[in-house]
Amino acid sequence: MPLNPFGLALQEQNFTWTKALCEADSDEDGLTNGEELGDPCCLWEEYDEPSGYTKTFEATHPGFQNSAAEYTRPECSITAPAFKASAINQFNPWEEQRVAELFVDNFSIPKKRTTYVDVAFNFPDTSMDVFHVVYAEAIVNNAENLHHYVIKGCAKKWPEEKVGKVVSAAAAAECTVNFGGWAPGKSIFTSPVWVGRSIGKAAGIVAFVVNIHYDNPSGASGRVSNDGIRFFYTPTLRNFTASSVSVTQISVNPVMVVPPGRERFFITRSCQLTVTDAQGQPAKIHLSSMGFHAHLLGTEMYSELTKDGQTIDLGSERIWHFDDQFERNILPRNITLQTGDHLQTTCVFNSIGRKGFTSMGIHTTDEMCWANYIGWPGDIQARCDGHVWAGELAAGESGLGIAASHAESGADFAWDGTNIRTGGAPLKGFTDRCSDLEPAQQFCPVFVAQVKQQSDCNGPLPLKRLQGLGLLAVCCTAACEASVCSDHELCAGRGNETFDFFNTSPDSSEDPSTGPGPSKQDVDSSSGSSGKASSTSDPSTSEAAPAAACLRACFFLVLVTSLLK
Repeated sequence: MPLNPFGLALQEQNFTWTKALCEADSDEDGLTNGEELGDPCCLWEEYDEPSGYTKTFEATHPGFQNSAAEYTRPECSITAPAFKASAINQFNPWEEQRVAELFVDNFSIPKKRTTYVDVAFNFPDTSMDVFHVVYAEAIVNNAENLHHYVIKGCAKKWPEEKVGKVVSAAAAAECTVNFGGWAPGKSIFTSPVWVGRSIGKAAGIVAFVVNIHYDNPSGASGRVSNDGIRFFYTPTLRNFTASSVSVTQISVNPVMVVPPGRERFFITRSCQLTVTDAQGQPAKIHLSSMGFHAHLLGTEMYSELTKDGQTIDLGSERIWHFDDQFERNILPRNITLQTGDHLQTTCVFNSIGRKGFTSMGIHTTDEMCWANYIGWPGDIQARCDGHVWAGELAAGESGLGIAASHAESGADFAWDGTNIRTGGAPLKGFTDRCSDLEPAQQFCPVFVAQVKQQSDCNGPLPLKRLQGLGLLAVCCTAACEASVCSDHELCAGRGNETFDFFNTSPDSSEDPSTGPGPSKQDVDSSSGSSGKASSTSDPSTSEAAPAAACLRACFFLVLVTSLLK
């Protein structure tokens, strides 16, 4: 859908409410954008507490012409913000200001839809053992193809010939310090003026590896990436360093899906915090900002904090868009987190335009659900323990208070939350059903072959991403047709029916959102299940062993090949 004149103007201002944008009349109806939105004197800045006038003003759309005849401009004094937000992403007057820019060295973006690469960078300033990063942002020269960054710090410099170049996953794995990330509309690092992010030899970060996701929906050729990172930093060390709290980072789980044709399908996590200092003693983290991440179906995001029996909205986004994943400044709320506090984070997805299931996965047409918080001091460890579940909101229903309005006890599907990237092991909705999991059907033959060797229909499958699910929960039809499972009680009452997620019939032939196949490292090399002993027969002497071994070998070749495409 094309943007209206105001949308285009907002995009040109990097989705920031600037004085120039406020004073402009984007739709040429005689009213400035500020007059139409309740900031006629252009006094409001991001995260300011709006005035009573602004809060109650009945806004008109600055992208479509309206009548100016009935508008009366108020005195500026009554439109001024109730209070100004604390400054972020700025140098203090006494700080020495430095800037470093790092660029990808002419990477040719493949024609395929999804590409992940690891690119090496060295931090160029070695004049001090430690600096504080004040602010960091992405340099986006290829907006159509650049999807996101995940940045990790390295304790050793890269050889000069590798700087700006793609490096192997094995080499990238040597860099283990989480530094930050970027997605459209988001900063890499944001901070108040008393907090910095340590970098340098004494901080264990002298270089970086950046995992870059390129998206090429049109399959265009000849695209070259010279995108990069810009650091604003200082040798004048600040009083505090930054810390982060990741509550939800669901990124890869083929059995966690958004069904097609749903306007407000949600995935939510409810968890209780444990916050300690470096010595393991109870501590507090002061919050400065928070942000969400999802893909193309994400439309609403919610965050709630329950503390001392009181629940507050903590940075929710009732309108959320993939192209504007900004970090919300929550400094004015003066929020601290400590042990015993409770967080509820919710991602809402609109899949009306999809005809098939959308898995949690790495492709742009898959989905994710993230909620992260930034604060200080930097020596804090925070863990949040609790379950994940899915459901659907009615039209007009609030996304807040979801733990009560859509309690886990009434959910059809739930996970234990023990793995922040997958949502953890299934708790309900899978183990008592005989179901055909759409994204996994291509892998069912090898699963069936292995189960035949083990004579165990209830044991967990060897794919880590399936989080301990058994064969019948994933490959019902194939399993019940195999002699080893045909007598199982779940097969006995199956008839010709298979389980459809959330009572929805998929149309896989037109599904653009099927999740990624398993990676080689996700496959458990052990042949036995964790909960039950394997068959006592020796597979090497079994008549079926050569065929099964061949099938497994072919399967793993397919896996590796799929990762290289």
